[in-house]
Amino acid sequence: MFSDEKTGFSIVFSKHALRRMRDKNISLDKALDILLNPLGVIYDRLKDVYIALGYQGSAVVYGFRASRIEVLTVLRKREFSALQKKYGMQRYKAIWPGTRIL
Repeated sequence: MFSDEKTGFSIVFSKHALRRMRDKNISLDKALDILLNPLGVIYDRLKDVYIALGYQGSAVVYGFRASRIEVLTVLRKREFSALQKKYGMQRYKAIWPGTRIL
């Protein structure tokens, strides 16, 4: 668990997220950087989670659970693009200024 003074939230990584990070060679530092400094944020209406988009085609999927942020998984650009193509605007909503749904 990490506490972020900037947001006032604790950040917890699920076992699944840690496993996916290892599989995709995404470091803990990189995942935290994407989460805290996203290029854009998209809301997934179906799953009630947020997707922080980062540099080099990685994304961090997270949800708010009480006073903590729980990182649920990480995605690569190809995976997220496939989801966007399949579900589009009916599922995803850009909530961070400048974020573009493909």
